[in-house]
Amino acid sequence: MIAQEIIQRYAAQQRDFQHLNLSQISLQGVDFSGVDFSYANLSSANLSEANLSCATLIWTDLNRADFQKANLTHANLLNVSLLWANLSHAALMKANLTGAHLNYAKLDSVCLREANLTEIDLEKACLTQADLTRANLFKANLKATDFTGASFDNANLRQSNWEGATLSAASLRRVDLEGAQLQDTILKGADLTESDLINADLSNADLSDAILRQAALELACLFNADLSRADLELASLFNANLEEAVLKGANLTDTDLRRANFTNTQLEGVNFSRSRVKGALFTDAIGLTPQQKQWLRENGALNIPDL
Repeated sequence: MIAQEIIQRYAAQQRDFQHLNLSQISLQGVDFSGVDFSYANLSSANLSEANLSCATLIWTDLNRADFQKANLTHANLLNVSLLWANLSHAALMKANLTGAHLNYAKLDSVCLREANLTEIDLEKACLTQADLTRANLFKANLKATDFTGASFDNANLRQSNWEGATLSAASLRRVDLEGAQLQDTILKGADLTESDLINADLSNADLSDAILRQAALELACLFNADLSRADLELASLFNANLEEAVLKGANLTDTDLRRANFTNTQLEGVNFSRSRVKGALFTDAIGLTPQQKQWLRENGALNIPDL
């Protein structure tokens, strides 16, 4: 079925194109708003700059399709397959991509504001400079994905898996990352102001120069994490595990460090001003000044190395 016939049928008010084999079809720049391509095969199709707002593409095969600069606002892409697809600069505001597979997809500068990405699989995709403000990524698979410079402000990221992902200079202000898996992630220079990281696993993560002001890190695992020069002012690290972490030059002003574990942690140049340290463990901690050791003892910290 050639592209011209599809265009003519759409112009005649037909919207149902389910189950069709349209592999490699070229519909570049067409206005197909409200179309239904559910269960169709659109693999390797060219839909760049097309208007597919409010379209329905449930269980559609879109592998290797080209959606550059396409408009998919409010589109329903439930369980679609977009492996190796190109969605650079596409608009997917408030789109539904629940359960979608986008492994190795190219989504740089894509707009996914307020999109539903519940249980989406974006492993090894590229979303540099993407806008995911207020998006829902509950239980998403984001392993080894590149989110350099992306924005997630106010997004729901609970129980998501980011293992090995790159989030350098990303904005994650006020996000919900409770219970998230962030092992081996690169968050260098990321802004996590007021974020919820309760019970998150940040083992071996690079958080150097990150902003974590007023962040909730209760029960978080930061084993062997790099927090050099990180700003944790007014954050809560209550009962967090920072064993073998690096906090050189970190700002812990007014931070809740009660019952935190700083065993074998590197603490050169750390600012503990007005922090709460009762019950915190400093076994074999490295880099504390004599004045800091005395202050920690006086304020209830435990296992302070000898002066």
